[in-house]
Amino acid sequence: MSAEMLTNELKTKNIPVFGTAAERRERLKKYYGIQAGGVSGSVSDFEAKVESTPKVAKKSSVVDRVAEMKLKRDERRRRMEEEKRYKLEREAENLAVGKVGDVDFELMIEKFRGNAKQMRPHLSPESLKINICIRKRPLFNKEAQNGELDCVNVANPKVLVHECKYRVDGITKYLDNTEFEFDNTFSEQESSESLYKYSIKPLIPLLFNRGVVTCFAYGQTGSGKTYTMRGVQEVAIHDLFALGSKNSTPMSYTVNFFEIYGGRLFDLLNNRNKLVLLEDANQKIQVQGITEKAVKSPEEMLRVIEYGHTVRTTHATTSNDTSSRSHAICQITIRSDSHSVAGKFLLVDLAGSERAQDCQSNNRQRRLEGAEINKSLLSLKECIRALDAHGPHIPFRASKLTMVLRDSFIATKKQIRIVMIACISPGKSSADHTLNTLRYAERLKDKSSLGYTQMAKLQSELQSKECEDIEDVEQEAPTKSEAKFSQPKEQPRKVVMNMVKPKPSKPINRSKDVADDWQYLKQTIHARNEGPINNDLFCLQEKADSIIEEEEELFKAHMNYLKEDAQLLTEEGQLINSLQSNFRRKIDVANENYDIDSYISKMEKVVKRKLELYKNLYERVQTFKKHLKEEEEIHTKTCLLYTSDAADDMQCVDLGGRRIIKKKKKNK
Repeated sequence: MSAEMLTNELKTKNIPVFGTAAERRERLKKYYGIQAGGVSGSVSDFEAKVESTPKVAKKSSVVDRVAEMKLKRDERRRRMEEEKRYKLEREAENLAVGKVGDVDFELMIEKFRGNAKQMRPHLSPESLKINICIRKRPLFNKEAQNGELDCVNVANPKVLVHECKYRVDGITKYLDNTEFEFDNTFSEQESSESLYKYSIKPLIPLLFNRGVVTCFAYGQTGSGKTYTMRGVQEVAIHDLFALGSKNSTPMSYTVNFFEIYGGRLFDLLNNRNKLVLLEDANQKIQVQGITEKAVKSPEEMLRVIEYGHTVRTTHATTSNDTSSRSHAICQITIRSDSHSVAGKFLLVDLAGSERAQDCQSNNRQRRLEGAEINKSLLSLKECIRALDAHGPHIPFRASKLTMVLRDSFIATKKQIRIVMIACISPGKSSADHTLNTLRYAERLKDKSSLGYTQMAKLQSELQSKECEDIEDVEQEAPTKSEAKFSQPKEQPRKVVMNMVKPKPSKPINRSKDVADDWQYLKQTIHARNEGPINNDLFCLQEKADSIIEEEEELFKAHMNYLKEDAQLLTEEGQLINSLQSNFRRKIDVANENYDIDSYISKMEKVVKRKLELYKNLYERVQTFKKHLKEEEEIHTKTCLLYTSDAADDMQCVDLGGRRIIKKKKKNK
């Protein structure tokens, strides 16, 4: 067999043709099963066998590839035709019911949901110190008709958010899917009773055993927070009274309701009177001047709470006309017949979690409100994380919100329970709001990467300055003021209003304890190393906080100046009346009763004092204007640093779940 024939035969059998002629011949022998390295006579046998083998015509690989490509192309065209036909049918159906929207995204979401996993049973919250629940509201018919799509899929314990996006070409559509996992999640098909069953109901007995149960509602305005809180609190209050009636010891119930707006406290049950936050000698937080109402039935308590909600502060933002701009805290206190506190139940409706972008076009007042809300939400997150991680210190003094909730973090930890209900909207236009809410809730129980040794080192200085009393507040003997606070007068069918007289208290030293906690909070976030944190974010919070305090001080100073100016005006009037009286009596200059030097001296004293007053007031006003300009510069600088897609999740959470959006400049 010639070398050419051998090579062709190897190619026909798809056998490698590299190597020498002897090596190629050996490979061909192995193919026909002839012993390699045999006698020379076997070569003729091998050639005879090769020639006796029928020749098979070689099929070109290019033809096979072309045929395969044709089959795939036909299959792809058939599938595209089916999708196009199904899309036209869906568009016709939507048009028939008056529904508009992007059918492509709708079909992609439906296809993704078809492969979603089944939900698992809900967990009982009895063993959870911090229970994070997610509640998704249904998509309203009005939203669906306006083209909204349900882009949130909830299957306990997971939540999946589908962001509808376009690729760089601006034409290709795709879904950006983000998955979260929590303790319990509730879809739009589950009722408020189911949410209450796996969040609050198992914790009601703790309220009669010196427990402190705090329920938070957080989420974007319009996500169903008010509806959820009303449904939960109504059932909880009825169960509270029902369980209390079975107790061998008679129980009394009192309720107070106040809001934190712009760093200030207002009583919602007493004409929005301003309240003062104080700290007593035992480092307990007291709200001076707050009104408590004694209630005798669940219906009466619900009426009191409903009245408080009607006077709560709301303002219009870009995203909502009636956005809640304050944190509302309703505290229900249960006392036994011995006037000792048996438990506390706190219902906290947090301010609407609109993004910072939605407040950029608003005035300065809305920006300052947003900064104060961001700071309080950041402090709340860090306090809950410290409680969950058994940290050496809980920085509750970092904001007014966490200060009034001190007992929710510092009391006997075995009797503390926190329930966070994060409400989310299903609409496509609210996907970024939903993601920010879920990111905030996810990090409430996220274990810190900061070791306990480092945390103890950071807090060693604070622990040397203060001695936290972490005993349960209910274990203390009731003072005379507490006894008066817990004994409402018996007036059937009438709400009793008692003014709280707290123990001797001192104003909070914001330059020491509050500043220390805020500094500790910043150090903890930096040391956790969860992402790059720019100091301008903290500078913005601090500047906004100082402006709010300086505004209040300037207002008080202005009032004091007006009072003193009124006194000087009275003195001027008396001086002028005395002079005019002398002129009417035609008293000449030589008369001893008329002293022009005395008149000039008194007038000079009054004018000099007025100049001093208004000079001081003018200087304070100019200083305040300078600080306002600095706040605006920091705000502008911070907004230009981050974009919605490139911003780190931790940066968004540190702004209370909000994202800072960089607006693109249009080319002229």
